Amino acid sequence: MRRLILSLLLGAAAAAGAERSFTVVEASISDMRTAMEQGRVTSHDLVVQYLSRVGLYEDKLHCIITANPHALQEADERDRERAQGRVRGPLHGIPIALKDNVLTHDIVTTGGALAFDGFMPPYDATLVINLRNAGAVIIAKTGLSELANWVAGAPTPMPGNYNAVRGFGFNPYDPRRDPREGTNDGRPALQTGGASSGVGTAANFWAGNIGSETSGSILSPSNQNMLAGIKPTVGRISRYGVIPITADQDTAGPMAKFVADVAIMFGALESPQPDPNDPPRKSACLRRVETIRDS
Repeated sequence: MRRLILSLLLGAAAAAGAERSFTVVEASISDMRTAMEQGRVTSHDLVVQYLSRVGLYEDKLHCIITANPHALQEADERDRERAQGRVRGPLHGIPIALKDNVLTHDIVTTGGALAFDGFMPPYDATLVINLRNAGAVIIAKTGLSELANWVAGAPTPMPGNYNAVRGFGFNPYDPRRDPREGTNDGRPALQTGGASSGVGTAANFWAGNIGSETSGSILSPSNQNMLAGIKPTVGRISRYGVIPITADQDTAGPMAKFVADVAIMFGALESPQPDPNDPPRKSACLRRVETIRDS
């Protein structure tokens, strides 16, 4: 992980232009969009700044399973498109992270399980296609409870936000290990919440992240990391290509520092047409149409 981040940063430094007066720290998606429109920052700059923070703090937080080795190239492509007058959508050039149970054809997807370490899926989840169509740069795959907490429950519940690939994730507001006898097994002193990692968003590693929830794994980490989050109605966002616990209950949703940011991300995640690969998504869309028609 450290070697990958350093190599990306060294490559960026070699090609860096004049320094710009914009920082990603506590910046909203709207702030970044405005700065890019005004020429004060590029998507490449945003990725470099975020990766710099990853290089500084990831060893303490353990919130990344895989960094996207193509993130800078993707950012450069979004910058070229913007220079040509083509803006894909509201997330054009914005770095976004995905929970590592969301399939990506070009980034390793493990679900946090050693059995899938190194697994490169053959296709993208529908929500990934939607994010990229909206211009997002996928910067990393985040930590999670292994396979989204698939062994939860008594008598030996899975620890929150632990997986065999990366270990425990740590809360940026108190990234210590728990020192108390009986709980000093490496777990964090301050919980990160649920099975989705909001840690990197809180630590300014990216603008926002996509989590998934069966019962709490968007809302709980949003609460624990002081973020805004949306758990959508099941079927509102396609679940095709998202490793579930319960196929008829899980749903993906956005997490970010600002309510406006999760609203922007939510709009990008939702498909304009029903996804034929997710039949419940189709029925949910039809119910929405019928509700609007009858109102």
